[in-house]
Amino acid sequence: LAYVEWFSPFRVPNRDHGLHKVSRIIKNREHIASIIPISNICCSTHLIPHFGPVAPREWTSSNVLDECSSFYVNTYIDRYSFVTLR
Repeated sequence: LAYVEWFSPFRVPNRDHGLHKVSRIIKNREHIASIIPISNICCSTHLIPHFGPVAPREWTSSNVLDECSSFYVNTYIDRYSFVTLR
């Protein structure tokens, strides 16, 4: 079994770099999550934190997934992601 936090569906990709922006689905101030069979997972994905002109100094590789509210899905990370997610 795997713990999965759910993100928003893809919308129109960013016109500058073609990446889709996603954010966690939150209901009643809680992240929506599920426990699912590992067999339901086809692959992982690479998330790039969305931030302004400068990334916050307090973000680290250990806390950025909790601190950042939205991300870009990196479809350029490998051929499978590029073909499947574009």
